[in-house]
Amino acid sequence: MEVAAQLGAPGSSLPLLVSGEQVVQGSSAIIDWAEATAATPSKRLDPALEFAAECRALERRLDDLVGVHGRRYYYSEALVDYPDTVLPIFARDLVPEERSLIEENWGVTRQLMMGLMDLGPEQWEESRRIVIDELDWFDGLIADGRRFLVGDRFSRADITAASILAVLALPSEHPTYAALEIPPNARADLERWSQRPAVAWVREIYRAYR
Repeated sequence: MEVAAQLGAPGSSLPLLVSGEQVVQGSSAIIDWAEATAATPSKRLDPALEFAAECRALERRLDDLVGVHGRRYYYSEALVDYPDTVLPIFARDLVPEERSLIEENWGVTRQLMMGLMDLGPEQWEESRRIVIDELDWFDGLIADGRRFLVGDRFSRADITAASILAVLALPSEHPTYAALEIPPNARADLERWSQRPAVAWVREIYRAYR
């Protein structure tokens, strides 16, 4: 939050990209920035023009539903009942002084996050239902055998879907989720969902493109 404020970012959420004097906040905005500055057209993530509206609609749905409720589902169990499994995520790659600071203030940080993210057992149930509904929707979306969500090449729709759904697929290529300690209820769900087409699709995208 302190770094975001120093940079003049409008909020404290991640990711943040700093390029010279420019500060770009949010995954979608960062992709927009990358597209605008791409030197090699073949590496662009925007799909063909006829798929642009569909791509943006997919991004919004994934961000607003799976993104929000996937986090709420995970944290409503992990942060509420198993906070010691979450602390290593926040302390990862920090210098000793920063690590000590977050460890000393972990109780306050936890309570703040629980309030801001509206966490709890009822919220876990609600978000779990939404996550299942969205997995059903995604399974239906790729039921025609498509490799890419829009068009005939890897696009921003694929990177958005794969990154947001990664917490449900735990691909080995992911720098954090591969080593994530999953609380018991979520672990049982992930095992139950592991054979779903959506989860298999995410793992294949990470294997091929990470």
